[in-house]
Amino acid sequence: MSPKHRIATILLFSTLIASYPASAAAPIGTTVNASATISAGGRILQKSSPLFFNDVVKTNATGLGEFEFDDGTKLAVGPSASVTIDKFIYKGQRTVAQTSIQASKGAFRYISGAFAGHKVATPYGTIGIRGTAFDFTVRNGKVYILLFRGNVSFCSGGSCQTLKRSCDYLVGGGGGVSKPQPLSSGIDAGLNVGQVFPLIVQQRRLTSRFRQGSCFSRAARRTLETISPTVQAAAPPEPTPPTPTPAPTPSPSPGHSNSGFGNGEENNNTPEANNPGKGKGGPHSR
Repeated sequence: MSPKHRIATILLFSTLIASYPASAAAPIGTTVNASATISAGGRILQKSSPLFFNDVVKTNATGLGEFEFDDGTKLAVGPSASVTIDKFIYKGQRTVAQTSIQASKGAFRYISGAFAGHKVATPYGTIGIRGTAFDFTVRNGKVYILLFRGNVSFCSGGSCQTLKRSCDYLVGGGGGVSKPQPLSSGIDAGLNVGQVFPLIVQQRRLTSRFRQGSCFSRAARRTLETISPTVQAAAPPEPTPPTPTPAPTPSPSPGHSNSGFGNGEENNNTPEANNPGKGKGGPHSR
């Protein structure tokens, strides 16, 4: 083969590889659950549908998807969300080369798998992950992160903060990052949990493997007054207090019904009706 033909063959082969559809490659994850409309690369996803490198997963206004990747990492994707499965590459015997996803908008739950050092890229900063379960939402130019376990950092514009305590959260964006604080403190300051962390409000929609110890305290339920009825119905119910048992009514004592002071007949048809007692005219007055 002449050098000219060899170059042409290499160029043709490279073009074929670049244009080869992602669906022909080996999947890097699978769909655990899909409700409403969820798509990836133009495909409508259902339970057990595969995920591939560079898939763009999108959900509609009521969509909810749950995905598990080769290393055991789990990702839940809430309504009106968009995320790209980017650089999720493995080599050899599950040796990680690079792992990351690009979250553009929406609410997510991320649960780490066997490998540490994963990253989530957002338009407003990068989330660094180590043995972690957390929720995060990309919304209105900000990133909200709520930790369940492990630790997670967020860096934006040279500023970084790390969440280490369960049920703490932070807000990043605009080149800055807030200090971690308890979710309850945010609620007291007016944080709308249903908007910034909808997956903890709608946790019953998730399968058991994707649920986490709820940080949605009784105080957080106050925000449900401003959330749609659909979200309110999905919230975990308050426990019903036990109904108190009424005290038994005491029975009257038999044979004692004298209610007068001995002024003659008391008309109660009892043997004590004729007891003169202490009234006038009786034997006690002598």
